[in-house]
Parts: sequence; structure tokens; C-alpha cells
Amino acid sequence: MSEPILSVMRILHVTYSLAADQGGPTMVTTRVAAAQAGLGHDVTILTRQSATKETPLPEIAGSEKVRIERIPAQGTLAKIRGTDCREMLRSLVSSHDVVHVHNIWDPILIHAVNEARRQKKPTVLSPHGILTRWALSEKRLKKLVAMNLAYRRAIHRFDRVHALSRFEEDEMRVFGWTKPIGIVPNGVFLSEIDPLPAPGAFRAKHPELGNDPFILFLSRLHPIKGLPILVDAFQKVLARVPSARLVITGPDFGMQKPIEEQVARLGLSDRVHLTGPIFSKDKYAAMVDASCFCLPSGHEAFSVAIAEAMAARCPAVISEECHFPEAQDAGAGFVVQRTVDGVAEGLLKIMSDPAKGRAMGEAGRRLIEEKFTWEAVARALIKMYQ
Repeated sequence: MSEPILSVMRILHVTYSLAADQGGPTMVTTRVAAAQAGLGHDVTILTRQSATKETPLPEIAGSEKVRIERIPAQGTLAKIRGTDCREMLRSLVSSHDVVHVHNIWDPILIHAVNEARRQKKPTVLSPHGILTRWALSEKRLKKLVAMNLAYRRAIHRFDRVHALSRFEEDEMRVFGWTKPIGIVPNGVFLSEIDPLPAPGAFRAKHPELGNDPFILFLSRLHPIKGLPILVDAFQKVLARVPSARLVITGPDFGMQKPIEEQVARLGLSDRVHLTGPIFSKDKYAAMVDASCFCLPSGHEAFSVAIAEAMAARCPAVISEECHFPEAQDAGAGFVVQRTVDGVAEGLLKIMSDPAKGRAMGEAGRRLIEEKFTWEAVARALIKMYQ
């Protein structure tokens, strides 16, 4: 039974995009909003009009009440000046109790916090890992200029930061944030995942896999995600488990061609399969059929994909840089050094012992049920707002 809410809050979430190919923050925004609406709160998302497929709201009780307001495309100058969103922000901020901004690299952050401050409304910023030292080092000069021109001042105008982990809290202090930080992890909707697809559903769509055990990578094909390490580690796994396969799933962010070339160079083309991105039940079907989920990322504030894999009873091998120690603490997987040998060792512990893998999968499911659901996230964020 859900806990009763003490009072209904009117919550405005602001994000630059809900496009499905923009990674975790867009998915998080829709899930948080839906969970808060499911608790009985009045929730609106303000976003820019997307030119591509949008991340859908989850099919849970209350999500149909979430309003999505879209800013029409008016060009770069209108974005910078805020003329494209000024009237909408003025009206929406006035009719809501709190303004919660997701992500930072868009002028909408600046306009949203400025309007909220003008109307004396409390503000929360969810950077989603974008203000860590590693994230700021990418395209460093461009980001440094943007920070110095406008973004640093705007960020420091917020009342509170929402961090996904103790790691992100520490990184925000390094950034120079001195005001309150609330730590609330991401989660999953078990109602989106259950009932899980029947075993074999993913294999039926990919007959090239046969009945061979496979390792699943499901994330953006981006340099930070560690795919070259995984491919080299997989070659070591094959020496011990010659029937193993590797399935690489996700949208291309610059790594597909280099990985295809690496796979061909190592003579692994018949054992490594790149499927492109998959969504919804197809994603969970892959997790159900996989022997192991692997993410050797160089940086994660919090990976929803790891939580989803564990909810689907798939044991996980993840790098220390994923900052998800709970996986190993719960016996749901292995947290390993981000090296070829470290990843290979973790994978072999699971791939060579299917019974152990199944037990770890059950432990992961219990962990998610107890600690990492969007309903729990929504309640924690409401307390933060208050």
C-alpha cells in the first residue's frame, strides 16, 4: 500500500529534451514525473519540441495526469535570449510550487532558474553526472567558456542540488557547490518490467545466437562506456568458454565503427553481435536471455541500465567507476577494476558457473525491490522539495 501524501505539491520539471536517443536524463525525467503524479501530486514537464521519437511516459497509474508542455523551435538566437520560452516559463512557474531542472547544457536552465528566483519559487537542479570532473573535461574549452559566460552563475542560483550518489555529492563539492545536496538514486518501475518476457523471446528475434550463452552490453556506444575493454576481455572469456557470445546493444555515439574494426581485427565477427538500440520489452527480453550484463564504464553517476538488468534477474559485472557498490554487496554481481583482466575475471566467474549466475540474478532482483524503485525515488524527492 502506498503511503498517503501530506499535501499535494505542484511540481514543474524542466529539461531541454525528451528525445529517446538522448540517454538517461530524459528517461529519468519522465519516470520521476510519472511516479510523483502516481503519488497524487500535480506534475508538469516543460521541454523543447523534439525532432525525433520521444521517451514515452511509463504506463503506470497516475502517469496520464502528467502534462507535457513543449517549447516550439524558434532558432538558436531565440534559445539564447529566452524569447522562445519566456512566456511559458512565466506562466508555468507561477502556477507551480517548485521548479526542478534536469541537465544543464541548454539556455533553458538559465531562463528557468532566473524566472523561479524572480517569482521566489524554490529550485532544485539534477545535473545527472554532468558536473563531475570527468564530464567537464570532455570538450573542456567549450564548457569552460560556457561556464564563465553564464552557466556557473546560473547553477549557483539554485537552492539545492539532487545528487545520484555519494560520489556525485563529492564531485559537486569539488565543483564549488556549498548549499544543500540531497542524495537520491535513480530507480525502476517494476510494473514496466513485469511480467518479464518469456525466456527465449530475444533469441527468437536473433536466431544467430542459437542457444549459446551471451554477455549483454546495453548502453550508448560512447568512448566512456568501455567497449574496447569489454571486447578484449571477451576474447579472454572465449578461451575458457568457447560457446560464449557478446551482444552489444545501444545507439551509436561514435564507437560503432571502431568496435566493428576491433572485432574484425581480433577475428571475433562470428561471436560479437551489434544490434543497434532496443527499447521497452525488447530490452528486458535481452536481459532475461543474457547470462550476464556488463558495463565497464569509465564514469557513471548512476546507471539505470544496471538497475534494470538486476530487476530482470541478470547478474552484472560492472566497473568501480559505475559507483554501484550495492551490486556486489548484495551478491548480485561483481564490481571490478576497469582493466581487460579485471573485466574478464568477473565475466568468467559468472559465465563458467551458470548456477552461480542464476543465484546472483535472484539477489539482484531482491535488491531492486527493496531499495531502487521510482516510487521510493519520488517520495524522497518530495521530502527534498519540502
